Amino acid sequence: MLGLGFGLGLGNSVWAASVEGVRLWKAPDHTRFVFDLNVATPHHVFMLDNPHRVVVDLEKTTMQTLLGHLDYSDTFVSQIRSAKQKNGNLRVVFDLTQALKPKSFSLSPNDQYGHRLVIDLYNNAPKVVKTETNIAKVKSNNEFRNVIVAIDAGHGGEDPGAIGKKGSKEKDIVLAIARQLERLMKKEKGITPVLIRDGDYYLKLDKRRQLAREKYNADMFISIHADAFKDQRAHGASVFTLSRSGATSGMARYLAEKANQSDIVGGVITEEENELMRRVLVDLAMEGVLEHSFYLGKHILEELGDVSALHKKRVEQAGFRVLKSPEMVSLLVETGFISNPKEEKLLRTKAYQKKLARAVLSGTREYFTRYPLPGTYYAWKKQHSGQFARHTIKKGDTLSTIANYYHVPVKHLREVNQIETDVIRVGKVLLIPQG
Repeated sequence: MLGLGFGLGLGNSVWAASVEGVRLWKAPDHTRFVFDLNVATPHHVFMLDNPHRVVVDLEKTTMQTLLGHLDYSDTFVSQIRSAKQKNGNLRVVFDLTQALKPKSFSLSPNDQYGHRLVIDLYNNAPKVVKTETNIAKVKSNNEFRNVIVAIDAGHGGEDPGAIGKKGSKEKDIVLAIARQLERLMKKEKGITPVLIRDGDYYLKLDKRRQLAREKYNADMFISIHADAFKDQRAHGASVFTLSRSGATSGMARYLAEKANQSDIVGGVITEEENELMRRVLVDLAMEGVLEHSFYLGKHILEELGDVSALHKKRVEQAGFRVLKSPEMVSLLVETGFISNPKEEKLLRTKAYQKKLARAVLSGTREYFTRYPLPGTYYAWKKQHSGQFARHTIKKGDTLSTIANYYHVPVKHLREVNQIETDVIRVGKVLLIPQG
């Protein structure tokens, strides 16, 4: 028996170490508890059965915060309790509804947090996630498949990303944009979207690529961000692809370095061998993934320019670790600078988030139309494009005038070209149904 009392046992200043706050993050495969400490302190974790429990002992530590605010509903934790032991140690007990696998580690202070103790409780059996679409690349009755687009909302959980003057957190804004993009893509013929992060939890950078590649078998990886810079005047959306060598600008290098630090802020310790990364980059170059990532970036950047100021009018390149995948066309979209007060205000609104998502969708659609993958709807559409006339949009054209000229319903023009709004761009080529 543990002989623990319920409650907190709030200590006093005699003790050197204290728990000053506790946070909780729920991920699909584990629940994370983060203990904020005033100083680093040794700890020990072990499991008990009948009933299932995880026990954490912190040496010479007191609890200086309350645990009642933690919402551990929808987890396998039924109760958390703590007590000070006679030897001066603090014991925290997690009562469980089933056996979980604990993992713990300490983190040193960084720009956002002080000393931390992280306790991850992993599910033995991952939750089954129901999806509306079978993600496997199975052909439909029409003998073509959808392209699969992995949408990655940056940061999450312990890592808030950039924080604006009004308190906006990058992790929240980019998740909202990612969800908007997913909703729009679900309506798009020929595309199956999947969200890599669909909640407030952190995924390490390598895990994001792994999920896209191995779980979803994705054809494309789009990472959504909204960063910050020390100069509040910095503004505008940007698109980045992985660089074979150095960054294309100082800002690109700065943003890549910040993004690559996410694992440290988010509570993940990673080691990456230079030789492995060198081989990956060689493979990327050989397979043409970098080149096609650049093509995709150009189309998305062009569409973003219609709804947002652009920080740079070219696709930039830098060493973003989350993009280092040899199997997928991959890019990172910076939707704006949350450090810019005007852009922060825009990024907080659902209307602007939807405009950004629609621009990313339009660029993605244009890429797949120009470079269709074999066996996909876009390849089928290109193969049968002889059944369509082509019209290059000129200044003054509208969908109605084009439809009248070719004697086709506006509805058919919208369906064939997958147009949702009345906005059309000069120079874009429309397919006109014949017969």
